[in-house]
Amino acid sequence: MLRTLGALAAIGCVLAACSSPAPHTNPVVAKEQAAVAPLKVKYKDVVTGVDVQGRTLILYVEPNAMYSMDEDAQDAMYVDALQRWKKAWASAHPHEHATVTLSVRDYFGRKISASTAKV
Repeated sequence: MLRTLGALAAIGCVLAACSSPAPHTNPVVAKEQAAVAPLKVKYKDVVTGVDVQGRTLILYVEPNAMYSMDEDAQDAMYVDALQRWKKAWASAHPHEHATVTLSVRDYFGRKISASTAKV
């Protein structure tokens, strides 16, 4: 029983660490992360997390909630996320040009969709 409780506690610690990423020590990444964080509030039933990785914004979603959205609302969420990401990246990297990517993934990390835009 104690072994089981210890294993459950360890799993709980790992899950807690995954659910709320620590603030980035890199100020540029922290600025980008803060700029896209409102997506979790605006789409609170769908978006479970956002993560900035280089030129890619990973948008973690709850698939059942996302698939219950109508197609226009889902498309609007993708456009909103990509526009916010373009603006955040351009603000954090003034006078630079790049192709940025929005990667939408489920809670297992499986890719649902991806889109790119030039900045």
